[in-house]
Amino acid sequence: MTLYFDTKIEFLDSDAVSTISSWHPSEPLFAVASFSPERGGSVTIFADTVSITSIYFNPKKFLFPCSLLKGEPQRDVTYPVHATSQATALCWHPEKALLASGWEHGDIHVWFAGHREFASVNAPHKAAIVLLQFSEQGGRMVTADAMGLVTGWRCDGQYQFLTMFSHDLREVLLLICFRRTVESEVREEMANLAKAAVAGDENALDTLTNWRPRTAARSMTHSGVRDNHCFYGCTQGGVVFYINQGGACVEVMKCGSLPPIVQMLWHPKKDAVICLMEDLTVTLFLVESTGILTELDRVKMSGRGGGRQGAIAWSGNSLAIITGDLFVRIWDIERSDNYLLKMDLPSGTQVGASQTSLTNVTVSSSNQFFSQDSTESSSMGRKTPKYAVQMTGEVFTCLAYSQTNQTLCAGTSQGNLYTWKRSGSRLVTAPEEAWQLTNVSTVRGAIRSCEWGFNELAKPCMLVNCPANVYMLKEQPLLAFHTRELWAVQRAAKSVQLMHCSGRENTIQTEFAVTAMALNELSLVLSNGRSISSYSLQKVERSLDEFDEILEAVEGPPTATPSSATPLNVKLLQTFPAECLALSLYNQNIFCLANSDIMVYSVGGVVLHRIQASDIEGKIIGMDLSGCYLSLFTMNGYLKAYDVSRHDPKLLFPSKSGHDIFDDFGEFILVKCNSQGSHLAMVIASSNFTPISALYCWDFERNILFDYDLPKEEQEEIEAANSKKESSSSSLPVRIFWDVEEPRLLAMEVRSMVQKSQPQKNSQQQPSHFVLSKILLLFYSDKGCLNALENQTITPGSQLLNLCVPNVIRLKINTVEEQPLQDFVDLQQCDAVTRKQVLNFSLYVAEGNMDLAYRSIRSIQSKVIWTNLAKMCVHTNRLDVAKVCMGHLEQARSVRALRQAMEDDDLEMEAKVAVLAIELGMIEEAKDLYRRCKRFDLLNKLLQATGHLDEALQLAESEDRIHLKHTYYQKAQELRERGDIKGALEYFEKTQNPAQNITQLLLENPGAMKRYIQTTTDPKLLKWWGQYIESSGDMDAALAVYHKAEDWFSQVKILCYLGKISKADAIARQSGDRAACYHLARHYENVGKFQEAIMFFTRAQTFSNAIRICKENDFQEELWTVASSSRQRDKAIAAAYFEECGNFKHAVELYHRAGMLHKALEMAFESQQPEILEIIASELVPESDAELINRCADFFCSIEQFQKAVQLLAKTRHLERALSICLEKGVPVTEELAEMLTPEKGEFEEATRVNILVQLGELLQQQGDYHSATKKFTQAGDKMRAMKSLLKSGNTDKIIFFANMSRQREVYIMAANYLQALDWQSDATVLKHIVSFYTKGQAFDSLANFYAICAQIEIEEFQDYGKALTAMQEAAKCLEKLSHAQHAYNNLQRTVADVKTILEIQQALRDGDHQLVVGSCRSLLIKPELPPIRHSHILAMLVRALVFAKQYPEAGRALKELAVKDNSWSASGLVERAIVQKIAKECDLDFDLIWNSGRQATASTSTAATRMSSTSGMTTSYDDDEADDEEITEELH
Repeated sequence: MTLYFDTKIEFLDSDAVSTISSWHPSEPLFAVASFSPERGGSVTIFADTVSITSIYFNPKKFLFPCSLLKGEPQRDVTYPVHATSQATALCWHPEKALLASGWEHGDIHVWFAGHREFASVNAPHKAAIVLLQFSEQGGRMVTADAMGLVTGWRCDGQYQFLTMFSHDLREVLLLICFRRTVESEVREEMANLAKAAVAGDENALDTLTNWRPRTAARSMTHSGVRDNHCFYGCTQGGVVFYINQGGACVEVMKCGSLPPIVQMLWHPKKDAVICLMEDLTVTLFLVESTGILTELDRVKMSGRGGGRQGAIAWSGNSLAIITGDLFVRIWDIERSDNYLLKMDLPSGTQVGASQTSLTNVTVSSSNQFFSQDSTESSSMGRKTPKYAVQMTGEVFTCLAYSQTNQTLCAGTSQGNLYTWKRSGSRLVTAPEEAWQLTNVSTVRGAIRSCEWGFNELAKPCMLVNCPANVYMLKEQPLLAFHTRELWAVQRAAKSVQLMHCSGRENTIQTEFAVTAMALNELSLVLSNGRSISSYSLQKVERSLDEFDEILEAVEGPPTATPSSATPLNVKLLQTFPAECLALSLYNQNIFCLANSDIMVYSVGGVVLHRIQASDIEGKIIGMDLSGCYLSLFTMNGYLKAYDVSRHDPKLLFPSKSGHDIFDDFGEFILVKCNSQGSHLAMVIASSNFTPISALYCWDFERNILFDYDLPKEEQEEIEAANSKKESSSSSLPVRIFWDVEEPRLLAMEVRSMVQKSQPQKNSQQQPSHFVLSKILLLFYSDKGCLNALENQTITPGSQLLNLCVPNVIRLKINTVEEQPLQDFVDLQQCDAVTRKQVLNFSLYVAEGNMDLAYRSIRSIQSKVIWTNLAKMCVHTNRLDVAKVCMGHLEQARSVRALRQAMEDDDLEMEAKVAVLAIELGMIEEAKDLYRRCKRFDLLNKLLQATGHLDEALQLAESEDRIHLKHTYYQKAQELRERGDIKGALEYFEKTQNPAQNITQLLLENPGAMKRYIQTTTDPKLLKWWGQYIESSGDMDAALAVYHKAEDWFSQVKILCYLGKISKADAIARQSGDRAACYHLARHYENVGKFQEAIMFFTRAQTFSNAIRICKENDFQEELWTVASSSRQRDKAIAAAYFEECGNFKHAVELYHRAGMLHKALEMAFESQQPEILEIIASELVPESDAELINRCADFFCSIEQFQKAVQLLAKTRHLERALSICLEKGVPVTEELAEMLTPEKGEFEEATRVNILVQLGELLQQQGDYHSATKKFTQAGDKMRAMKSLLKSGNTDKIIFFANMSRQREVYIMAANYLQALDWQSDATVLKHIVSFYTKGQAFDSLANFYAICAQIEIEEFQDYGKALTAMQEAAKCLEKLSHAQHAYNNLQRTVADVKTILEIQQALRDGDHQLVVGSCRSLLIKPELPPIRHSHILAMLVRALVFAKQYPEAGRALKELAVKDNSWSASGLVERAIVQKIAKECDLDFDLIWNSGRQATASTSTAATRMSSTSGMTTSYDDDEADDEEITEELH
């Protein structure tokens, strides 16, 4: 709640009257033109500051001191005075402190800030200046006189005005409207810089808090925006001129086309103007770049007078209009909607919609909270006209709107000033409800104009101009102060009501408007900013003893006592002058915040101390006193705290800069110290001077800073509280209070702007946002963090006043209310010890420390405390603590239910906690817990118990279908109790068991029952109805009902009763109903028709009755037929009968079918029935009797059916006997039989299983199935036998695969030996596998032998000593790995040396060194011939060398020696044919004889293995390996 304090502007000339006035757009300056009969006209500049200064006025060069009032003339200024002329136009520069004034005689005077004199501008005007206006940024000034002369001016840097253009329009202008720059992104960003805390609404900051930055510059509105010098001029004749940037004048609207325009406003969002015509027509024009106007919309208003009595003003994005009556109309141009503002004031108890019901409300007696005129007599009555009720002759004369606080004011012809405030704090159904009339102020005289401005603190003020006086109205928040026993509330501008907790009160009337207040138990201090009044208070002793306190806590406070009727004794002590912005009081010391420092006074006005800040810290701009701890902050962002309990204030810590504490800091907004003097709670603005949505708490003793982030903590709560229609929100802390005793606890009022995300269907009537206010109670813990204790929602119009445990103190309008904390609902009158214990409990619970919380309240008997602790156990899952709490609450039933739930192991933890929640009435929490553990059955049961059957039905249909029918039944019962028979029938039908329920429902109304039965098709219900009719004796009607219900048994029963046997027989045959067939069979048996009885007993599947009849009447064929399809018991009975009769074939088969195999076999053996034995044997399984299996096998062997015996034994897993039969009788083992004879792992003992597999493998090997034998040996784990069997198959691919898979040394060697016997010379893959297998088997001697064979073959067949050398080298590597092959290794090395020598000879032969070749060959030939080197090869090289050396005779002798050594030399190609021809020619020999002598084949050719063994002696295998190789060789060959 706010008040408006009106101050009359006092002129130095007491008989001067005001004419016109103007307030600077952004500075705390305003100018008033006045006229005095003695001195003439004058212009005075006033500054709305709080400085005590000397002001000078110079009508005739004399200096006069002025009074020390707010809104006083600017000092050291010589004001212009004219004896016969007065100022007719005033206008401030939009950015600079520059005032231009126009006068009746055409003069123009300009004043600049810092200048003493008004400067005169040399103007061409000769007539009175009627219009004077600046452009948007002040770059262009336009003046117009009464003769129609329009002049444009430009102000240079030296404050000289230069004429830019001059036009003689020859007609008086009514208005000038400069073209404005549409709010671009740059302008909006700068204009909303201080409002950026809330996204989505440019006025959100104004809605949430009235704080404004003190350290930021205010003149930034137009920075970065180019000035526009174009403007419109409208004449009395209705002509509209457009003057462009260069000064050229164009007529854009001709005379007579439209009525004259009396007011023109530029649209704030688009290039358009809105005009008020003389005939009260409001027209919207679109403005083109050339200035041409295009009409877009027009509205004709109705009013008493013409357009000159009306006015328009922008109110946000809407237009406010007055039309010469006592109504204000709002036109929403964008939505094409208009409405009237209400004219009735809200009552003190109806401001804002109540959202919560508060207890313990302390209500003040009076409700007069509107300001009285401070300069007028108190006898003037307050006029508060109601909606639609007008006072005679009173009309609105002017309008003004403040965008900063969204306030619209309108003045009337009788001096009433109406103020409406647009509120976004609640949702409204109609747009006019967003506007509320908040104040009606009265001034002397008719109001000619009203204008909004700013004071030094950037707070909006109103300047009201009346015919004789000028008033300045300032918005003042309603003052209130609270202590534990006393509180004071401002009732009016000069009235303060003081109340005591005992009920005693007093109202204090002051001589000034109160702007600051402080209170304690001893004193009350009031101030108007310029002086301070101190009052002493009588200390009130509470007379209630302990019994009275208990009685009051139980029965409530008494209605009236003698003490409550006695007023408080208040005495005025002293009134002394003091500059004051804020007040605080400690004991008898007054702390007064002045303009730059803090003065400490006694209550008598004596200055005790002065607390100052240094030049670096800047002047002090804020202070707060909590107990004995004073906290303050300065203009430059420094922070201090003092202990003022002593005579001299003690500084608690050195001054700290906010930039050192915070990363992003601009200015302190609120700073408060706790009652212990250890922590400071702070609200700050960021570096761009936007409030931060967080509360900071600084432990300055340990230098620890922790914060509470409002957007993070409040977003979920705001969305949950405001349904799903709002999406975004922003929060700001606006007030904080520490508890007066508990240093850990503080309360914070938070305002949150909730922005709508989606428009509704009636979006034209819904605001875009609304404000939620709440109080958060926080506390700091030892862990260094702020925790939330609880939150309380407050209604619009309420605010946080104090925190005084156990209550949160609120101020609603002008009423003090107490809201207890959750844990103090029934403990508001408790003593200090109990209050401390309960508070500790609350804090421990909020921290989640259940053990300490329980210990702190063990001795307290408050059920609220124990209930709260039990409820907290629901969130912490502490069922053990909850059981104790329920015991303290004396809830035995709840304790029993909780104990049973805890002992139930089938319940999840969440389900157990849900039981506790149900006992505490926390139904929603119980639902969430059941959903979390997916116990939808229990949730369904809970919903049914709480009466939410519709929700239970939805849950059962989707999640708990097992209880769906029961849920339908419960819903039907509910509808039945409510009398909704139709609905109950519908849900009874869904239960799928409607007979009992529906019949009970309709039994009392047989007619309704009959009608319902005729429409139903439910067989159960029809059967019940048929039985009901049958009981009444109406058989035909009952038969019809049974037929409709398809109840065949009942039909057959009635037909048999009526003697219609043929029809009953047909129904029984056609339907096949067992009950009907049984009833008819009994009827036939009774009448002696046994064949029909047997047939229907069989159809009814009552075979015992049919068998009984067959036995009684010796019907053997019928008995066989019936027994074949009967149960086993009946088959055994029939088989015994056949056995008695000697029919062994039927008896054996029936015994077999009845499962009595022993009996069937014995009878089959006795009767020699092998066919049946085969059938029985085919059905035997391993679990069958072993004796029975052996008897069957013996029987098959006795008739020489060994194959069947083996298959039977294999099938029944008698594998050993089956194998013995196969071996003895030579039964061929197929692949299928082999699989049957293969034992599974775990079926037999491992030794037995291996023995069976080995026997099976040997059997398969004997029968030549090597592959199957290999498989069985492998399964037995005998890979050697498996490999030997596989070698006998000769399948190379499988041998290679098996060797690779076996990973066994002996298997590798056997596989390599086998592959070595193949044609490995022509298959590189085989050669690779040989080497690989010998290597993997580590048979390096065999591998060396193989390499030696390779070398021998290369020399013998291809004479390739190079490859032979490579093979020998590989063999040498293998021999190196053998310790017992040193001799073979040495022999191999000698052979390698000889081979290298031969390779050298071959190289020399190729190089042409024939003599070296001859010598080397002769040297080698001297040595004895040692394989694999052949002398024949050396002789062949010798022959070639001698021929090449042309030693033909020697070559001939060498050739002869070659022929002796090798008689196949020419056939093997040792010497080329050309060389032999050359020798024969040179030695004159017979070529043919020589050549043919070398073509004889040798008869003795040894194998490579034998040659290699004789050559290198490298066969060093072990004896067992040699035996295996011999065995494999024998098997292969």
